[in-house]
Amino acid sequence: MIINTERVRMVLMNKAISGYSLWKVTGVSQTAISRLRSGHKKFEDLTLETIMKIQAWIDDGHYTFSYDYSELLDELTSDIEEGLTGEYLYVVRGEYNEIMEKRMIIDYYYSPDEIEEGDITEKIPTAAVVEEMKKDNSIF
Repeated sequence: MIINTERVRMVLMNKAISGYSLWKVTGVSQTAISRLRSGHKKFEDLTLETIMKIQAWIDDGHYTFSYDYSELLDELTSDIEEGLTGEYLYVVRGEYNEIMEKRMIIDYYYSPDEIEEGDITEKIPTAAVVEEMKKDNSIF
C-alpha cells in the first residue's frame, strides 16, 4: 500500500464527512478524528494503523478528489464551439499535484507555432483533453 499523506489528511479534515461516518466505515475512532479536527492532536501524531485505514478506504474508491477546471474547461468548450481547435491540442502542465497525484493541465495551444518559449507541451487529442478535464473536475 502506498500512503498519500496529503489525501489522508484531506479526508480526515473534511468536516463534510462526520467523524461518526468515518468511524463506521474505517474503524478510526471518532475521538481521534474530533481531536485532530479541533487542533488538539497533530496529524503527525496519528498511528500508522489509523493512516492505513483511511488510505485503504480511499483506495477502495470511497472518496473522490477533484480539481477545479471550471474556467479552463469553459474556455476550451467555447474554443471548440467556435471552431478554433483542431483534432489535437498542445497542453501545458503545472507542477505535480499531490492530491490529484499528477500534473494538471494549466494551459493549451492550438498549434505548435503558438507555443511560447520555455513552455513544455504535450500533444493530446482535443477530445482526450476535454475528457480529462471533465473527469478531474467532477465531484461525486
